[in-house]
Amino acid sequence: MSNAKVVIGIPARMGSSRFPGKPLAAILGMPMIEHVYKRCLLVDRVDDVFVATCDEEIRENVIAFGGKAFMTHKDIERPALRVAEACKQMNLSDDDIVVVVQGDEPLVHPKMIEIAIRPLLEDSQVKLLTLVAQADEKEWLDPNEVKVVIDNKKDILFMTRSPVPSNTRNCIGPRLKQVAIMPFRKKFLLDFQDLPSTPYEIAESIELLRAVEQGIKVRTAMSLFQSISVDTENDRQEAETAMRHDPFYLQYREELIHE
Repeated sequence: MSNAKVVIGIPARMGSSRFPGKPLAAILGMPMIEHVYKRCLLVDRVDDVFVATCDEEIRENVIAFGGKAFMTHKDIERPALRVAEACKQMNLSDDDIVVVVQGDEPLVHPKMIEIAIRPLLEDSQVKLLTLVAQADEKEWLDPNEVKVVIDNKKDILFMTRSPVPSNTRNCIGPRLKQVAIMPFRKKFLLDFQDLPSTPYEIAESIELLRAVEQGIKVRTAMSLFQSISVDTENDRQEAETAMRHDPFYLQYREELIHE
């Protein structure tokens, strides 16, 4: 098992086209970004957690709840590239593991992140991984959900917002969606930042296609847990309902009460 340091970077910006200001959208009175941050702190084997943002409002909010935040350039569009920019401000070795966890996953389960990092800890040849999960019918048809096709080694063949695999021949294969938890080796994350954009990456607006199109292996691991990505106000309400009985929320809420 590797002795690499494991850090979690949470990219966040106010300018979401579908839900402007969503990192600071309240879920049971707490900003969404704070839920994500506090749940990341519950991950076994994590050494540090930080937010990468281009918005002073988010940075101030993170500092106010006791978190760590790095400012990045406003023109960075891809989440992993924003985290890569923040990593340049940190003292990390080439083999350390940087986990990109989206700031719109307020119900992220700590075990999801532990599942995602395990292949990198066990195999030095794995440079990049994304978590995947089974997609239900609604998710399979939803263009906001990224669908993933993998080979028998669990490496990605393609990613798309369209419903794949096709069911036109009444032969339904496994329907997988991406769960936006992506561990990188630090050196590869910086190399990834320097790769040119690719046609399918741009067409699908899926940043990992930048690696896939250039022949770089992207490993997957299956999540055993469900989460809720918040892309709309309806998603926020759904997350708030689920959060009321969530054991991790009850844990860190209790800690705040006693501070």
